Amino acid sequence: MQIILPKAFTAEYQDVLTRYLVDDRLLNPAEWRLLYQGIDILNTARIQTDAGAETFRQAYHHQIDAGFATPYLERLLALEDVETQSPALIAEFARRIAPHLQQAGLLRPDVPSSRLLYVYCIYWWQSFARGYAFEVQIVRDLQASGIEFYSHDVRDPVERRSVADLVVLNLMGDVKTSTYFLKLAASHGLPNDFYVTRIWTGRRHRPLVVFQKPAAWKKINGDTVEGELSDLLHLLPRPVKLQRGDVTLIAIDYAAWKQRVLQVQQEESE
Repeated sequence: MQIILPKAFTAEYQDVLTRYLVDDRLLNPAEWRLLYQGIDILNTARIQTDAGAETFRQAYHHQIDAGFATPYLERLLALEDVETQSPALIAEFARRIAPHLQQAGLLRPDVPSSRLLYVYCIYWWQSFARGYAFEVQIVRDLQASGIEFYSHDVRDPVERRSVADLVVLNLMGDVKTSTYFLKLAASHGLPNDFYVTRIWTGRRHRPLVVFQKPAAWKKINGDTVEGELSDLLHLLPRPVKLQRGDVTLIAIDYAAWKQRVLQVQQEESE
């Protein structure tokens, strides 16, 4: 087996991937950005075996996603308390990755760079599993809050690849575990009308925030203050108008967003 790494993948990226595997809680925001870049570069890293060649991304899909995703999601949905119980479930599945890759002949001590495939798979598994755990928490909270909405069926492989996770007030929404998706807003735009996410505070507490396009904000209208993403924590709970390149977004505290959505839905039902 041979691993062919992109030229853009430097020792700096390899170092941050190694530290991520040891303990991702020790990474600071700058190191997380470096990690994201390194993972993106590894998407096109190639594995050459006697059976043929495939990219790291293809290997993750064939080896991990295809066999782990649905069983994990079925067990996730059976949990009573997703927030407290899901970390152990995620770790249980993560521990299966190394043996699985070894059995497939893709993690070998005589090919040191194959460990990068292992870290790559761990990263995408954690991203997938944590993302859906967070989504289930939000869906259950919306149900408990009495908000009317539609959510895709995460057990269905086709539905869980849909653009939107939620539909509220006929608006398409997505649930994100971090604000990293905003980094792409300026260059690629954003497909959905609103995004429920957590914002980084440097502490264990990560407030819930909803980012909305102007058309979505118009449905639950109100005054805003202008600000930057870096100042968001200090400006909330006031609605904050942000500019990301050509993309305008209004950020609002999640609890306040729910209150406004409920008010609109109640008015529409009267």
